[in-house]
Amino acid sequence: MSKGRSVLKTTSYEFGSELRRGPWTLEEDNLLIQYISCHGEGRWNSLAKFAGLKRTGKSCRLRWLNYLKPDIKRGNLTPHEQLTILELHSKWGNRWSKIAQHLPGRTDNEIKNYWRTRVQKQARQLKVDSNSKKFLEAIRTFWMPRLMEKMEQDSSLTSSPSSSISSMDTQNFTAPSPVSSQVPQPSSKPATGLTVQRIIPQPKSHRCQLRV
Repeated sequence: MSKGRSVLKTTSYEFGSELRRGPWTLEEDNLLIQYISCHGEGRWNSLAKFAGLKRTGKSCRLRWLNYLKPDIKRGNLTPHEQLTILELHSKWGNRWSKIAQHLPGRTDNEIKNYWRTRVQKQARQLKVDSNSKKFLEAIRTFWMPRLMEKMEQDSSLTSSPSSSISSMDTQNFTAPSPVSSQVPQPSSKPATGLTVQRIIPQPKSHRCQLRV
């Protein structure tokens, strides 16, 4: 028994000594991507071995979920996502993985970082505990309504370009001048080359003068 245990201990030690630490290389990323694309996620310890990676299963899982997974969103959290985090954290606390399930494309690590760098930082500035009733009440009273206002502003901005463009077209459009009124209406017959050469430049120059 003692001999078997010593052999197992030695084997584990030798395997552990071969594990890579530190930043991932491009070659390692490609190995992980190729393996998962063929065999899928899960069983991370055996995945690392069969993929030819000298990494721990945990390292492979974090690398995939936080950096390499194709549906990961990039960029800052939107006001809607921030509001969702605040609402769900009030129910579940620091259960980042569970919260991440309600934010498609966002990782639990990203959500945890948001809470620590934004929410807890704000609590420290106010010199209160981030889990205190006073701070949680401040979140519900001030922070969350501001995020909702930001969401409304963003939605109005996304809907305004079409209306602003149409209003610009209406402002720039004026009744045709006597020169441009000579332009014939579209018909089934093709216009001659002479007509195109004489008429098209005139409305174009006239339009430029209107915009100036």
